[in-house]
Amino acid sequence: MSKQQSWTPARIIYAVLMSGLLLGYMAVIATYKDPTTTGTTFYFPGFVWVIRIITAVLAVWLGKLWKDKGFWLLMVYLLLKTVRVAVPNLQNLFIESVSDDLLTGLWVFCACYGLARVFSKEQLKKFLGINAALWTAGMVANSCLGIYAAWKDQWIYTIGEGAIWGLVDGRLWLTYYVTNSGSVLSVSVLVALSCIFILKNKTGKLLYFLSLIPMMIALSLTDSRCAQVTVATGIAVLIGLFVLYKLRDRFREKGKKEWKAWIPAIAVTGVVFVAVVLCSMKTISLFNQARTRGLLIPHALADTGDGGTLVSNRGYTGTNILTSRPMIWNAAIQIIKANPRYLLYGTSILNPMNEINASQWMTFKAAHCHCMPLMILLESGIPGVLLMGAFLVTIAVKMFRMIRDTSYTWDKTAIAIVISIAAGELIECFTWLRSGQTCVLPFFFVALGIISAAKSGRKTAE
Repeated sequence: MSKQQSWTPARIIYAVLMSGLLLGYMAVIATYKDPTTTGTTFYFPGFVWVIRIITAVLAVWLGKLWKDKGFWLLMVYLLLKTVRVAVPNLQNLFIESVSDDLLTGLWVFCACYGLARVFSKEQLKKFLGINAALWTAGMVANSCLGIYAAWKDQWIYTIGEGAIWGLVDGRLWLTYYVTNSGSVLSVSVLVALSCIFILKNKTGKLLYFLSLIPMMIALSLTDSRCAQVTVATGIAVLIGLFVLYKLRDRFREKGKKEWKAWIPAIAVTGVVFVAVVLCSMKTISLFNQARTRGLLIPHALADTGDGGTLVSNRGYTGTNILTSRPMIWNAAIQIIKANPRYLLYGTSILNPMNEINASQWMTFKAAHCHCMPLMILLESGIPGVLLMGAFLVTIAVKMFRMIRDTSYTWDKTAIAIVISIAAGELIECFTWLRSGQTCVLPFFFVALGIISAAKSGRKTAE
């Protein structure tokens, strides 16, 4: 982020197009067609890809991304994926799922990751502030629709009736499958919470705080443990960093060693994480009780859970915590063991789960590995893991430099978003390029770009 940038026509065009693309995910939610019920796989229309390519080119040009080491690691990783799928048959590049995957990578690696380098720090703050407000308003409406549908135990259809807001098997769908619904809300909660820390206006802080209530309730009703882990990690890190900076200032004033502030900050982070997870589980229990006592659910059904009228609460009961993930992980590992050559170049991004789903270790078909590091290893082999590992190491180094700064500036909230999504990636594939139908992937790379572009140092006081 450069200190001074003018609003040139190119920069204005980029800002308008990127706002449209990021906020456009709300339109995706409203018109989404679930492939499991409609048999139709969601793909963005052609004009969206044209706009994405334009923003990618503008970001590279305006942000001078060729000067960023992380950008080149991402580009080599994307090239590796492209070559691997094209070498057996060049026509593979024109398969819709493959081109969608690669073009999504181009957009998030350039336009989203480079966003922080296109604008000055003040311009970026204004851009993110406006978009965060609009996004939060949309997610509150999304959450309220879901809560209403769950409360009434009915389905509300999207435009075109391709998906629903409502309970399916005791879990709340917000048009997307429950895990994706929960992941979208977890990131949205962190965006709103970050704004509370950033804003100085008390009215704005209050509005964002109130927005957390419906979003957290809806997130809880998805009964997605991955979303619970993601949002709990993000909230805990945000609060932990705030405590760290406050204590470090006090320790410095009293002549104490600053490193000691880490001890209570880490303790607070752990307590907040556990508290958020437990509160999410308790919310489901209270929601079910409220519906039962309000005679919305007959007591006989409430006792048996017959008809799926109660929201499931697997984490609270301690049952089936990891669902079928261990089976998927084991199948992926066994396939790689049986085919050591995959460690060198992977299976490619063309139907990477085919062998796993057809194996004797699987009892159903999985869309992905439910573990991002394992997914990268399966698709791109050890070279892909090393490239993404190197990229994340460069981000981690800059992250720690940011934390060492003397002041708690607004851009440090990006640290919580990155860490929270990275934690969720251990048991999910939110940042899988083919998961570009939700906002998690672009938001993740926007946050990564903010960290990469931050000018850090002990003397920072902005």
